[in-house]
Amino acid sequence: MDGARSQEVTRLLKRGLNYYGLGDLRSAIGCWEEARQLDPENQAVHDYLETAYEEFESDPSGKAGVAEPLGEEDPTPVSGDAPGPALEARELDDDPTPVSVAQVDPFGAMDDDPDTLISGALEAYKAGRLEDAWGELQKVASAEPERLDVQGYLQLIRADRAKVWAREIGDQGRVVQLRRPTQDLMGMKLAPDEGFLLSQVDGSLTLADLISLSSSDRVRTLEILARFLREQIIG
Repeated sequence: MDGARSQEVTRLLKRGLNYYGLGDLRSAIGCWEEARQLDPENQAVHDYLETAYEEFESDPSGKAGVAEPLGEEDPTPVSGDAPGPALEARELDDDPTPVSVAQVDPFGAMDDDPDTLISGALEAYKAGRLEDAWGELQKVASAEPERLDVQGYLQLIRADRAKVWAREIGDQGRVVQLRRPTQDLMGMKLAPDEGFLLSQVDGSLTLADLISLSSSDRVRTLEILARFLREQIIG
C-alpha cells in the first residue's frame, strides 16, 4: 500500500475513533468502512467494525459508547457504508482525557512481543475477560504509545468496562452513606481521586451527585464507585 493511502487509512481510523469516543456509532462505522475499502487486510479495521456493528444492533439510534476522543480535529460528517446518515457529533458529559498508561511500568513490562500480547488481549476481550485484555494492551501501549490500533482497542474495552461498572452500580439516583468506621477508612490505601470522592459521601448525596462532583472522568468515577459498593465501603 502506498504512503498516501496508508496515511488516509490512519486518518480514517483516528477520525472513526473520535466519533466512537463521542458516541456517534453511525459516523464511526462510516469512517471505518471507508478505511476497510482502502485497506481490506487491516485487522484493526475489522475488529473496530465488528464491535461497532454489535453495539449498533443493541442501540439502533447509533449513539452509544463512553470512550474518549484521541484529540484529532473536531470530527465532521464522513460518508461511508454505515447503516444510515452520519449524525452530528455530540459532546461528552465529562472532560476528555487520554487513555492512561501511566500506571504500567514501561521497563520490563513486555514479557512477549507486542503482536503476541495484542493477539492474547483480543482473545480475552472476545471471551469477555475485559480486565485481562485491558492489562495486556496497557503493557503494549506503555512500550509503544504511538500504536493507533492499540489505542483504539483500549477505547473499545474502556467503553465495555464502563458499562459493566454502570450495571454494577445500578440506580444512580439513590442516596448513599459510609458503611465503614472512620478508623477503617483511615487505614485504607486510597488513590487521591478515591479519597476525594469518599470525602464527599455525607449521607445526603446520590451516586449521580458523586459522579458530577468527582475530580476524575466519568469512566474512572464509575470504576471507583463500583469498587466502593462492592467492598461495602458505601451503600
